[in-house]
Amino acid sequence: MEATLVHDPKPEHPVDGWFEPAVAARLAAAGIETISDLIALVEGRRHRWYTAVPRLGPKGAQRIVDWLQLHADALGHRLSQVALVPRRQWTADAPARPAADGDAVAVAPLEAVRVPAPLDGSNGTNRATGASCPLRTDIEAITAWLDARSASEHTRRAYRREAERLLLWALVEKNKPLSSLTSLDCGDYVHTFLVNPPAARWVGRERVERCLAGWRPFAGPLSDRSRETARAILNAMCQWLVEVGYLATNPFSGLYRAATPPVFDAETRSLDFEQWKYVFDAVNRPQYTFTEHRDRLALLLAYATGLRRGELASATTDMLSVGRLAGVDAQVWRLSVGPASRGRRSRSVLLPPIVIEALQENLAMRGLPGALDCPEGTPLLSQARSGGSITPDGIGKLFKAIFASAAAAAEKEAPGSGRRLALASTHWLRHTHSAHALAQGADIVQFGKGLGHASLTTTSLYLQGDGSRRLLGVERLLRETLALGSSSESA
Repeated sequence: MEATLVHDPKPEHPVDGWFEPAVAARLAAAGIETISDLIALVEGRRHRWYTAVPRLGPKGAQRIVDWLQLHADALGHRLSQVALVPRRQWTADAPARPAADGDAVAVAPLEAVRVPAPLDGSNGTNRATGASCPLRTDIEAITAWLDARSASEHTRRAYRREAERLLLWALVEKNKPLSSLTSLDCGDYVHTFLVNPPAARWVGRERVERCLAGWRPFAGPLSDRSRETARAILNAMCQWLVEVGYLATNPFSGLYRAATPPVFDAETRSLDFEQWKYVFDAVNRPQYTFTEHRDRLALLLAYATGLRRGELASATTDMLSVGRLAGVDAQVWRLSVGPASRGRRSRSVLLPPIVIEALQENLAMRGLPGALDCPEGTPLLSQARSGGSITPDGIGKLFKAIFASAAAAAEKEAPGSGRRLALASTHWLRHTHSAHALAQGADIVQFGKGLGHASLTTTSLYLQGDGSRRLLGVERLLRETLALGSSSESA
């Protein structure tokens, strides 16, 4: 009797036949009528699909997903990994992007593109002859260049993006391997194709993960500066391929610029003292939540050290040390910063006492011991929920929110005064740190080393004793800002 009465669920079955009325009503409110509709929603919206369903939380959503997985065979569909876990948890066995029908070569990411043998570059017309280069195909050559020339993940993504675009363009639009491109081809790519890539094949409507079918290499036409960046990166790549004996000539050599490099002006991308006070006031509170205190610590740390956002994101308590410095009576804290990319050296930056005070307070709020006694890998700036480190993009969003709040406060006092604050980004704090500290008399040579500049010329763009003057100058500015903030609160 049981065998005759029990049926397996089918994709076309209505959800109210399989879920309790309250859950079925919530799904119906989101337009989900059948199990097939539900599967489509989960696959389309991925691991946070339940946010499209009113009054359905993570726990209820997990029960539904478990049910779908339990009946995967009967439904003829097993939910993909990319639909079940956040992107950061995807593993190498995430489903590959399917090839597009009718294309000789599908527009697909570098790791998924399928290149027929005649176009793989092994017989490219610009291949070097007589060289003992172990690289056989264009994809092998690009991968070798990325491995050799992109130490940081951020740089690697930028380099891969440009190499990937050029390779796909050569294969799809020119029907030739990258190693057969001529100078005329490269000029056409930079000065014609990148100006307005055909949207139907090349431009994505929204941000889509690389392993999914909707991925496209472009978000739209490239500006002159973006095209110039592409030209410079690809010129460097092809020159390296010539040096290692893969290419005979560099087809980008001699190609005219897409845009004139902008002249760096530190004054237009840094904050004066009054603007800095608005920013600092934006993070001050009589009492702090953890997130508010963390944001204040992030601002102090960025201003006091001039670290890049990637360096701020990767800073941990393991990198801290305490020692002595000539001209300073108390012990001095240092933060060691590793090389973030090729050409940068390891260095250390000095941390003023006010930053250490804020850090110790923040660690206590996390239930952690003193900075030197924390577990290995403890981030200086942590996420509120997980306690893990914040990503560089998260750092950027954090500061953008602070600048927006400061801009709103400035506009209330004097209309128009918040416009520049609204444009500020994380890197403005690096410029502000540099301009303020050098104005306080920091030695330009020692200061340049602390910033991680490879050339003194770069440091001299900010302005013109020793490490103690730099440390004490920044500390004095921070104390003055605190004093102004206190007096305004009293008033």
